[in-house]
Amino acid sequence: MDEIVADFLSESREALDAIDDDLLALERGAADASAIERVFRSVHTVKGTCGFFGFGQLEQLSHAGENLLTAARDGQHELGADSIDVLLKLIDRVRSAFVIIEQTESDDTLAIDDLTDAIHQVLTRPRIGDVLVEAGAADRTDVEIAATEQQLGDQRPIGQILSDQGKADIEQVESAAATQVRSGGGATLRVDVALLDQLMNLVGELVLVRNQILANDDAGEGAQSDGAAQRLNLITSELQEGVMKTRMQPISAVWRKLPRIVRDLSKQLGKQVKVEMIGEGTELDKTIIEALSDPMVHVIRNTVDHGIEAPETRLAAGKSAEGVLTMRAWHEGGQVNIEVSDDGGGVNLDRVRAVATERGLVDAERAAMLSDNEVANLIFLPGFSTAKTVSNVSGRGVGMDVVKTSIEKIGGSVEVRTRTGQGTAFRFKIPLTLAIVPALAIGCAGNCFVIPQLSLIELVRLDGSSRSGRIESVHGSPVYRLRDRLLPIVHLREQLGLPPLAEQGVTNIVVLQADEHEFGLVVDEISETQEIVVKPLGRLLQDIPHYSGATILGDGSIAMIIDVMGLAQA
Repeated sequence: MDEIVADFLSESREALDAIDDDLLALERGAADASAIERVFRSVHTVKGTCGFFGFGQLEQLSHAGENLLTAARDGQHELGADSIDVLLKLIDRVRSAFVIIEQTESDDTLAIDDLTDAIHQVLTRPRIGDVLVEAGAADRTDVEIAATEQQLGDQRPIGQILSDQGKADIEQVESAAATQVRSGGGATLRVDVALLDQLMNLVGELVLVRNQILANDDAGEGAQSDGAAQRLNLITSELQEGVMKTRMQPISAVWRKLPRIVRDLSKQLGKQVKVEMIGEGTELDKTIIEALSDPMVHVIRNTVDHGIEAPETRLAAGKSAEGVLTMRAWHEGGQVNIEVSDDGGGVNLDRVRAVATERGLVDAERAAMLSDNEVANLIFLPGFSTAKTVSNVSGRGVGMDVVKTSIEKIGGSVEVRTRTGQGTAFRFKIPLTLAIVPALAIGCAGNCFVIPQLSLIELVRLDGSSRSGRIESVHGSPVYRLRDRLLPIVHLREQLGLPPLAEQGVTNIVVLQADEHEFGLVVDEISETQEIVVKPLGRLLQDIPHYSGATILGDGSIAMIIDVMGLAQA
């Protein structure tokens, strides 16, 4: 494909996302006065560029949308729900056209007649003001004044303006509406992702060389290189930080498509849902942003489908008819927290417990002992679903387990908290990046391993006297008493199938966190923290338990990266 065409498609996709935002804001009545003008300019630009490249079908479709927007901008047509619907469908069709162009370099196969006909029908319907005047429900002068107020920035529909001013009865406005239905560049630079990936790999190799030089310098080899080593350390850190910044994207890159999904789904289900977003500027590595897209979509669909009640149910419970779905993101402790919450009915814990038991996902005895939060998190088990029927929305009992697996693949975690009658919250904890991370080096049976520092809580060192009475046994399993609470103990040697360490005077415990669970990992030695370059395991090694990757240390040796989540589940 021609590079100019590829640039056009890339820029236009961003413009379509912005159009989506403005159309949804217009539908909610929350848009500023220039929203219609922005949408018009974007569609006009797409139309003109399509004409330049000879994409005739797409040009005709854009022209039809431009006609509708021109009428709305000039006050000759009111952008009601039906108009917003057809414009959103037009935007979706343009996106489909871009895919066709990428595959065939032509848009000849693009179907547009259904949408151009729909736009024509919307434009030829009588305006609600005319319907009110003809029915004798409003005065022509009042309608013209209301239309002028709209042109001056009032986002309310004409019928609502007349009703609010006492110039028309609300029932007459609703009746008229039924009759109507029946008849510039920012300061950014585009960079090829492949180039960023190459730069990131080079930085990774540079970090390895730096670590090797610093290791030799610490060992007293080549004292004259001390200054050079420190300069290399500084330059590498600055370069690393710079490249990392180029890869960072705001979470809004994932979020901006979600209000449209909520809008379409709630309309399909007959629900009213308001979307609130807090922390849209929170940044993550591009790789993680891409990995978050599908899990976020699934959680959003699940929330609208299962979490938020129908309007009549909410009203009966003393709530507003409109549910609220809130997305929040914030930095905390070297990671990003993302929360998707609702004010719905909450998870039916009794139903979850019963279904999990019926399907053999958990035995009845254990299910009875689980806390409410533990029961709620059973929804992440493979094959779990409380849906009584299969639908495009509820699915077939797969999905939430895939959400959990997808998040864990990028080193994150997800949990759900719920309160009956008050709502549910999904909390994601995500690392900022996957490429270079701080880690703690540990020793076991003469081998070096590393543990990502994100999972590290604290280090404990026990000598013979302090160990007595601190390590106990509960139901045959070792536990460590840490500040009046019992911490499960896992021996790394045992997990790796190595013989137990001969009795020694010191016990080293690395206290780790996986999801909401803490445990102590007993290791032979605790070394130092350092930045490591994460290397994925090859295809033949991916199924080996307890490891999530590998890295190269400063002395040139290879160290396996411990899979903390896997150890916690072992």
